[in-house]
Amino acid sequence: MSIPIMFLHWTDNDYLAYTLRQAKISSPASDVILIGTDINNKYCGDGIHHVQMHNYYHGAAEFERVYKHLTPNEYVYNRFCFQRWFVLRDFMKTHHFTECWVLDTDIMLYTDLSNPKYKCFSGEWTWTTYITLKELEELCTVTHIHFQEDNLFEYLKYFTKQKDAYSRTHEGYAISDMVTQTLYYDNYLLRDRMYGVFEDSFFDNELFSAHPGVETLDNKKKIYLINGNLMCRRSDNGQFIKAITIHFTQSVNKKYIPHFYGPNLSPYNYGSYYFDYTSCQWIPTSL
Repeated sequence: MSIPIMFLHWTDNDYLAYTLRQAKISSPASDVILIGTDINNKYCGDGIHHVQMHNYYHGAAEFERVYKHLTPNEYVYNRFCFQRWFVLRDFMKTHHFTECWVLDTDIMLYTDLSNPKYKCFSGEWTWTTYITLKELEELCTVTHIHFQEDNLFEYLKYFTKQKDAYSRTHEGYAISDMVTQTLYYDNYLLRDRMYGVFEDSFFDNELFSAHPGVETLDNKKKIYLINGNLMCRRSDNGQFIKAITIHFTQSVNKKYIPHFYGPNLSPYNYGSYYFDYTSCQWIPTSL
């Protein structure tokens, strides 16, 4: 049975045209749904659904009343990163969804997420996760009470520093939804982490990271296109591992997204190439 793929976004960014369609190309049986606003409705259609975020904002509005800002991140952006989970919860309850995948809107997908083997990757990351309604409800409850209750907020501050999520401003803290997600995972789910890595493939944490131990180019993952498959090569043994997703974090990396869109890769379906970030070109290579 196919599992819906959810995106949440409130601004107008042209890369949405690629990331949404890439999800539908890679997981064609899944409903791809953008919970958005009037200004990004134009990126939907052709099997990609758009729903209005404000119709599912009740829980997010309740959280807004207890939110405390302790991070150098911009206020509205950081608060929305928390609120999106309440929006998603209320959407799923309204439409009787019991499970879904959640992807950040700067993630390109290259694998069919209806494959049940990927469901074990759940709750570790905010930007890519399988989640059930039950666990989403628990996450929202844990998040809300840790902001609402003074003693739990003090614990959240302690937990934040323990996880090295701090800065030189805002009393030294950088409290984001990644922190509350980690708190929920570590203290409530109590699962072993897999860090997005399967035997022959991986979910990308971010383009700037060499995780899971792969070659880099210009301080980013070196990405190969081998007979139509996006791959990275392990630094330790030289073996190739397939990219399930690529996460184009930070605004400087969004310009690469069109070059990784499936239809734009079709001229390179045969042979071996690597992506050159300076020229934004796929360069033939021998392996």
